[in-house]
Amino acid sequence: MPYSATETTPGLRPLPAGWVLRQRQPEDLPGIVQLMEKVYVAPHGPEAVWPEEVLREHCRHFPEGQFTIVDDGGRVVADATSMMVASAKALAPHRWSGLTGNGSLAPHEPEGDAFYGVDIAVDPDRRGLGLARHLYAARMALARNRGCRRFVAGARIPGYHLATDLLAPDVYLKLVERKVIHDPTLSVQLKLGFSLRGMLPDYIADPESRDCAALIVMEF
Repeated sequence: MPYSATETTPGLRPLPAGWVLRQRQPEDLPGIVQLMEKVYVAPHGPEAVWPEEVLREHCRHFPEGQFTIVDDGGRVVADATSMMVASAKALAPHRWSGLTGNGSLAPHEPEGDAFYGVDIAVDPDRRGLGLARHLYAARMALARNRGCRRFVAGARIPGYHLATDLLAPDVYLKLVERKVIHDPTLSVQLKLGFSLRGMLPDYIADPESRDCAALIVMEF
């Protein structure tokens, strides 16, 4: 079913004519795999790309939580994967693999009070169009509709690899939070309304982030 984030998010730039944001459909799966292959290139490994059977598992566990944007030619240009868990799990120290069931979403809790952002991917050739903002707006609207108390995620810090010789990761996070340093991912998410809650060491294999992530939270 198409979804218009501009209806619930004032000031959000409309999608280009003919583009559609919708819940993930079976026909989208090959395009999502192609999108992830385009997004997750070196230094990310091939394990970052989900095969179609894993994407089907996502839709089996939490179909309404998986959003895709297709352009006017039917090509997948952005995708977001989400789940729900108890806040006690989402806010505690954790690794991506443990919380998400290695990306399968098997630990999804339909009655969980925390909406958890598992993954978001935007075609590198279509950046600058606000596609990620549309996906976040759709997820936030769903989270509120499901009665979640908060939106939680582990944010990549891909700029950190440039500062590892100078700063500990927790110091880097604080400087990004204070806008002294701009991080390509975390700075954008903080601008969306998330707040920095802490650091998640050994969160996921990510050379650019030195395997760390920022624990970010948006309270509803």
